[in-house]
Amino acid sequence: MTETSETIVARERDREPAAAAVGGAEEAFRKTAADLEWPWLCDTLAARCQSERGAKRLGSLRPAPTLAEAVARAELAREALDALDVGAGLPARAFPDVEELAARIARGGEARGDELRRVAIVLAYADELRAWARAQAVERPALGAAVSSSPALAALRAELDRTLEPDGRVSDAASVGLRDARRRVGKLRQRMQGELARLCARYADVLRDAGPVERDGRYGLPVRADSHRSVPGIVLGTSATGVTLYVEPPEITELANELALAASEVSREEQRVLRELCRQVQALSGPLAEAFEACVRADVLAALCQYAAATRAVVFVPDAEPRLELEGMRHPLLVARGVEVVPNDLALRSGQALVVSGPNAGGKTVALKCLGLAAWMARAGVPVPARRESHIGFFDEVLSDIGDAQSLAQSLSTFSAHVANLGRIVGRAAPRVLVLLDEAAGGTDPEEGAALAVAVLETLLQRGAAVAVTTHHERLKELGATDPRFANAAVGFDFERMLPTFRLALGAPGASSALEVATRFGLPPEVVTRARTLLSGPARDRERLVRELEQERHRLEAERAAAEAERAAATALRAELEEERAAVRTREREKLARASGKLYGEVKQARLRLRALVEELGSAARDPAVAERLRAAERRVDEEARLVGIDGKVGRALRADDAALRRPVDAPALRPGARVWVARLGAVAEVVSAPERGQVEVKAGAFTLRVPVGELATPSAAQRTAGGAARAARERQAKERAPSGASTSARADTTARMVRTSSATCDLRGQRVDEAIANLERFLDDCARAGEAAAFVLHGHGTGALRNALREHLATHPRVAALRPAAIEEGGDAFTVVWLRA
Repeated sequence: MTETSETIVARERDREPAAAAVGGAEEAFRKTAADLEWPWLCDTLAARCQSERGAKRLGSLRPAPTLAEAVARAELAREALDALDVGAGLPARAFPDVEELAARIARGGEARGDELRRVAIVLAYADELRAWARAQAVERPALGAAVSSSPALAALRAELDRTLEPDGRVSDAASVGLRDARRRVGKLRQRMQGELARLCARYADVLRDAGPVERDGRYGLPVRADSHRSVPGIVLGTSATGVTLYVEPPEITELANELALAASEVSREEQRVLRELCRQVQALSGPLAEAFEACVRADVLAALCQYAAATRAVVFVPDAEPRLELEGMRHPLLVARGVEVVPNDLALRSGQALVVSGPNAGGKTVALKCLGLAAWMARAGVPVPARRESHIGFFDEVLSDIGDAQSLAQSLSTFSAHVANLGRIVGRAAPRVLVLLDEAAGGTDPEEGAALAVAVLETLLQRGAAVAVTTHHERLKELGATDPRFANAAVGFDFERMLPTFRLALGAPGASSALEVATRFGLPPEVVTRARTLLSGPARDRERLVRELEQERHRLEAERAAAEAERAAATALRAELEEERAAVRTREREKLARASGKLYGEVKQARLRLRALVEELGSAARDPAVAERLRAAERRVDEEARLVGIDGKVGRALRADDAALRRPVDAPALRPGARVWVARLGAVAEVVSAPERGQVEVKAGAFTLRVPVGELATPSAAQRTAGGAARAARERQAKERAPSGASTSARADTTARMVRTSSATCDLRGQRVDEAIANLERFLDDCARAGEAAAFVLHGHGTGALRNALREHLATHPRVAALRPAAIEEGGDAFTVVWLRA
């Protein structure tokens, strides 16, 4: 007898107590994790780790249980990604797992030298992370604190490095006693080798071989068995054939005993050194455990940053409202595989349902998984491949029913297993729960299945859950038009090419297009034609209407795409024209500046000549006629000087050009210490205090003044360098006046670590190669005039094209003495360090 949906539901209700016993949050988590392929995502992240412990942590990653923990995880990941974006990413390196070793030592256990060497490797990485954390303390305090550790560990690391060789052997430098004991062993071995050589020569006529042999740590002579009485001593053994005896002469026995005593002294001293090292490690077991945790945390965050960079993913800090507003969402697993994924927009919140319909293999289930993965990834602090404009809220649970869940062991068919899982989901539904249902109540009579699906969805919404469901049931699609709690979404199908578009459209239902899909997958045309004639009239009309809507949507999308392309082309053309206009203005400004500089020089020379003339005339300059002529000449010079003065005609023209070419400074950027371009001064100044009543206090050289915020602009890289030239010159002069040996020039050593400052950094990110090279030339000229020894060029990571072009240009530049990629602590490969010729 065939079971109806009512009898199945009744049977499953009878099983409910047993199901509840084995159910619960953990079972729900495992089911959802399997449906979403969460373990595969975790394995993908774990593969990017440098350490075994970091890989284990990401491989078993779970969403944070509370909103507070989820926010903390996300903040750390976001700060790590921000640091990577500016070329100061977390240092990442392989390191061993010392957790169990450290616990054993903490309990008073002992450790071998190679084990303690592993501790030293972890401490070296912890030292590197501490240095990085200090540099990030102001801009990224939470991240800096998360990867930092106790400075007291530096002394322990130094002691381990001093006393242990790289292979874990105890170094001679560990103690004077060990060094002396090893020297005694060395001398005794030399004596023994000499004595063995002498004895081999003495008994050469009765030896089987020319050299001595070693048996179980003892040395002897290989004597022929028929001549053993010729060589006195202890027989250590015989050869396998019995024709050779291994005899230890009495001279060697005495030396061997001395050597054994000396070797035991070495062993005792090595053990004493290792025990002392273990004692020191034990005393710092707590900080060591924290340092190891900091290393693991840094490894995990670096792996997340690598994933984000590879997939263009963004870290989202979840908010308290249970909602998902995803823009440009791409399936995390597909993008990790390198598949080109169509981005889609998805929106859902508690108390609402999203009904996704459309053809099979069109991406409906992918959309469901995107919702679930986004919710969990945000809770776990994992970057999500969606646009920054997206919003992700916190859901306590994600419950799913995706795929075939039949169980022969439990005598459950596909549909009965499906209904059993629906029962558990309904039982756990709540306002902060996200429910994902693939083909709800499918696999049974379509009419009964549709009724059951509607009843389940209505119950879930009454309990406040957020629900996303895929379906082919027309009754569910109709809810999107009649019930405000439901919204339709459709995956598209290209009827001309007979292929799914994988594009999700919100607000309209989708046709199942079963007959078109059947044609695409090779069903004979006559079979499809016959099936079409068997459709009811309303079904054919509905299919035709949905198809027309789909085609109209495609037409509108094509028109919108064309309009966006035209708008993008117009924007690009406008930007090109603006760039050309700015270039023309820049050339004119440079020409005017050169003329102004020349005139300024002539004015300066004229003043000097006037002064020299007055001194030369002496008392004759007091003659009224001569004095009048001198004053007239001075007035002429003043008139010319006013042209190039700050408020003169030329100065105003230059400032007008500056104002047109510069980007205004945002008010939040006007923090103390920030460098800005002051139009009225025509120079770079430093902000002294935050804006107040529309004005800000700045310092330029020896002058401090208040200027309106509107007169400030962002200085160019070259101007930031020029603005710091005087300060750099003063610092160099101070170093030159310092006693010899107080400092070493960085110009002579390209391996030296450089300190990067804003005044000696040229930011060329986002520029075209020709534009970047032109700005780099001006920057190098300014550095040379200021007497800089070294400078930094910031080109970013990107595709590497700009970096390679700039380094190739610098390699043959006449001003450049040497260059290299910046070290990790200097900013990493996003920077190039340049040493300038004297």
